[in-house]
Amino acid sequence: MAGNVRFRTFRNTYLMGPKALFTAVVSQSDFTETLSLMEPKPGSPGSRTAPSSLRRVVRRLRPWFWPTIADAEPWATASEDTWYAPSAYIIPEPGPLLVRLMETTPTDASILDLGCNSGANLNFLFQAGYRRLHGVDAGGRALELFAATFPDTWSAADVRHDLFQHYLLNCPDGFVDVLHSNGATLELVHPSFPIVAEICRVSRDAVFLDILERGHAYPRKYIEQFRSHGFELVYCDRPLDLVNGSSVLHFRRMP
Repeated sequence: MAGNVRFRTFRNTYLMGPKALFTAVVSQSDFTETLSLMEPKPGSPGSRTAPSSLRRVVRRLRPWFWPTIADAEPWATASEDTWYAPSAYIIPEPGPLLVRLMETTPTDASILDLGCNSGANLNFLFQAGYRRLHGVDAGGRALELFAATFPDTWSAADVRHDLFQHYLLNCPDGFVDVLHSNGATLELVHPSFPIVAEICRVSRDAVFLDILERGHAYPRKYIEQFRSHGFELVYCDRPLDLVNGSSVLHFRRMP
């Protein structure tokens, strides 16, 4: 098991194809189709069903390096009846990641929440005086809950219903001062998309992550990847077990 994790970590970090392969294979229509997925409701006008068993089999037959965005589908279809119920992400207080961010980031900084879900973290930032807020999430129902639960934050922030890959590809260089992502987000992005490189490209100053470095579907050497794209690790709270334990990591752009 440990050997398999080490192999997948090496493969996902060093052996993936170039960004050009991803953009050549994954089209605008693929993003649109994923975002339009709805929880299956037989007989409901305009509803869409989850991918068929045949489609899932075809996906498994593809080479491991072949670009895919299929992992976003459970988030795009998330509702209160699924594993990723949006209400479960409305938390009562900021977690360690957001505490670290607010301790080290001035309130006039522009901040992107990659995977904002139902908006709790952006709302904590808004309450703390941050106003230049951005968010993106694939979950349509999560964003509906965000708008209903935190209307002031929703109105103040620039929030998009989109996949990380599509959103980041359309962001200019140095789009925000700070980017943060919390929970099962980056770990579920297929490594055919250079998520770390794109995060570094759009972030001017700092990146804050709460991730399973070796867990979930796509373990990677995050610290090495960030360093190779010009960001140094300035704070970490890492567990001994990187497969099952979550790491809080703070990166800063190197001079």
